[in-house]
Amino acid sequence: MKWFPSFGFQRRKRELQEEIDAHLQMAIADRVARGETAETARRAAAREFGNIPLVQDVTRDMWGQAWLEQLGRDLRYALRQLRKSPGFTITATAMLAVAICANSTIFSWIDGTMLRPIPGARDTGELVSLQRGERNFSPTPPFSYIDYRDLREQNHTFTGILAYHNDWIALTGGAQPERVYIANVSANYFDVLGIKPVLGRFFLPEEEARAIPNVVLGYSLWKTRYAKDPAIVGKSIEVARHPVTVIGVAPEGFVGAAPGLRDDLWVTLDPLGTDVWRMTHRDSDWLIVIGRLRPGVSRDQAAQDLDTVMHHIVVAYPDQHLGDNRITLDPMWRSPFGANGYMAATLPILLAFAGVVLLLTGANVATLTLVRFVSRRRELAIRQSLGANRIQLVRQMMLEGAVLSIVAGAVALVLTSWTSKTFAWFFPANSIPLALNGTMDHRVVIGIAVFSLLAGMLCGALPAWRSSHAPALEVLKAESASISGGSRNRKLLNGLVVAQIALSLPLLLCSGLFLQTLRNLAAANPGFEQDHILTATVGLNIAGYSNDEAQLIRHKILDRTSALPGVEVASLTDWIPMTLIQKRNDAYPEGYVPHPHESLLVENAEVGPRYFESLHIPILEGREFTLNDDEKAPRVLVVDQTAARRFWPGQDPLGKGLKVWGRLFTVVGVARNSTHTFVNESPEPMLYMSYFQHPGYETMVQVRTAGNPVDLEPAVENTIHEIDTRLPVFDVRPMRESTQMASTFAVIQSTLAGMFALIGLVLAVTGIYGVVAYRTQMRTHEIGIRMALGASRVDVLRLVLSQGLWLTGIGLALGLAFALGLTRIIVRLLYGIGANDPITVVSVVVLLGAMSLAASYLPAHRAMRRNPVTAIREL
Repeated sequence: MKWFPSFGFQRRKRELQEEIDAHLQMAIADRVARGETAETARRAAAREFGNIPLVQDVTRDMWGQAWLEQLGRDLRYALRQLRKSPGFTITATAMLAVAICANSTIFSWIDGTMLRPIPGARDTGELVSLQRGERNFSPTPPFSYIDYRDLREQNHTFTGILAYHNDWIALTGGAQPERVYIANVSANYFDVLGIKPVLGRFFLPEEEARAIPNVVLGYSLWKTRYAKDPAIVGKSIEVARHPVTVIGVAPEGFVGAAPGLRDDLWVTLDPLGTDVWRMTHRDSDWLIVIGRLRPGVSRDQAAQDLDTVMHHIVVAYPDQHLGDNRITLDPMWRSPFGANGYMAATLPILLAFAGVVLLLTGANVATLTLVRFVSRRRELAIRQSLGANRIQLVRQMMLEGAVLSIVAGAVALVLTSWTSKTFAWFFPANSIPLALNGTMDHRVVIGIAVFSLLAGMLCGALPAWRSSHAPALEVLKAESASISGGSRNRKLLNGLVVAQIALSLPLLLCSGLFLQTLRNLAAANPGFEQDHILTATVGLNIAGYSNDEAQLIRHKILDRTSALPGVEVASLTDWIPMTLIQKRNDAYPEGYVPHPHESLLVENAEVGPRYFESLHIPILEGREFTLNDDEKAPRVLVVDQTAARRFWPGQDPLGKGLKVWGRLFTVVGVARNSTHTFVNESPEPMLYMSYFQHPGYETMVQVRTAGNPVDLEPAVENTIHEIDTRLPVFDVRPMRESTQMASTFAVIQSTLAGMFALIGLVLAVTGIYGVVAYRTQMRTHEIGIRMALGASRVDVLRLVLSQGLWLTGIGLALGLAFALGLTRIIVRLLYGIGANDPITVVSVVVLLGAMSLAASYLPAHRAMRRNPVTAIREL
């Protein structure tokens, strides 16, 4: 064999042939010596020797390496057969490539988010995120620094526990400030994650709680802003108008410990010594905590260990630990801190849908393959009669499916290298530093190989096994017009079509439900105005302005933007609803003592005068904030209806006291409920504080315009810069663009489910069309006889249609049962529609049934228009 000359196959084959030839020559010479003619002697010697190819095969089998040569012959034979049917080969390869690519794309997104939650970190399976209190889909940082330090030092189940806090900051000192995402981290942050610096070093233990202005740069920031300066370590840069010293650069690919979010630089917990209160008070919860488990320790054991430590802390400091203090642990692939909490609720379901598409495609290609094998039954029977065993035939037929799947996998690999990067396209412009996209690493390549193997088994093994069971004698005796495959093959063809219909119906139903959900979300009233609102973020705190400077600038911003032409109302806030950003704090009515493990977490925001007016949120009782509600005035707040009912059921909330951040506030107003994060969320209590009384970290200008808010973007930005040219202004955009983040995952679900459902519908319809058309063609002779004996065209139409309708009915019944069970899995992702919505169910069944009927009608229409005489002559 030329491919492997080193094995000596050619030499041994020559020696075998020479030995056979020598034996035959000796036998011929002996018979000629006895008086036989040369030709008679040659025939007699060959007859006496037996089947020469069989002897060669048996001998090569005894050598022990003939399987490799046989495999090469079978592979060449499979390629020849596929080359003879280019239409089938191209169609089957394209369908399998699309199905494999659909699966590998979703898997690449999972790999880039859930399977690689912290790129560059060591053994992320050992990392867990800690959550204290009520388990929440999007919690706020749960720990104070002192509590974190006690948990780190007193546990017995972790090799290390780190803490961090993310926020925006501005790099100053250049022509224009640049906003970057910064993380305040514990000194062991990089050690626990297993990250090594590219340049310099990371933080030392003694630097954790001291005011040492050192900074570690992210690789991307070092590359873009500092041109990969190899001498950057030791240099001073300006952050928020404060000089800090660069001590190291993180490696390429590492972007921080929050899954799906990008950190640009890292500092210690209090590098400037300005956060003494947060560093010294147990009731200041601002840190997110991640731990690395000791080898052999489970999450349950670690949670019990931390619960014990936390219980001792609560007993020692009860006033600082009101509410729920139980600790839960999550693996990083579903950590609620970052983007993976949302990914874990969406991507696995989409991968399941893609898997159904792969099954559908495999069944469709298997149908086409079985038809090809049925048309080659006489050839296969002749080969079997000549000595080929069933295993050889099955191997050759399976190799055809394997070749198709391998080529399709290679095409899918090329396509996935592009489609894996499309995940970020789904996310609208927003202020969140997202780092979400798929990856193409060894796991994705292995995944494509597995998907290809599964596709090859589906489209090759089953048809090959079924076709090889046809008795050769019966096939050779059968008339060519009657070799429609036998009852067994007909049953298999019917089963494959039924499976395609049964699998496509759940895809269509789920797609319909997701599309209805998306429509309902778009039409839902969030409780506030979105369409004529323009927002802009001003980086006062992140740029290093003092509190007095910032307050003065805020008043100027409010006054000047209110006076702009086209602006109806202007206000300030530190939070925009429906942007996936939440602020939560514990709140307790005056004199109320919470029960053990009772959580009174509420959402809160700081808003300025006329905020409610700008968003058209009515004040149902009392008043909203005024400019007089400043730092010198009594602390006041406005609650929404849900908060009023929760804290003072059946009472008038006005004048009531509510304790937040350890301070007592008086309720001066009740606002109507509005959406906070998602339209389909359950109502949660909301507290509004006066912005000028307790300014938030963010300064967001919010104006209601008479016309298109986009037209006012330059005017608002220029007005702010007129106050101070150094002011960093970011995210100037209409509120409608920002609030689209709330429906991002619904868009992802509906878009991909719709694409998969369309593919499934096309596959199911083409599958039933192909089978009905093939079986009708095989019955052309029978149909001609029926028509000659008096059957009408309507009878022929009914005969052919009944085949398709019978298969469609069975497929719809099975698919409906499967779909009604599957929709229970997605019920929590729906909004405004039930999982078994009768209108959607009926619409999907009617659509699929009508398409199947149309697919069956086409071959039936051709059959009833055939000339009976011509049909009878066809064999």
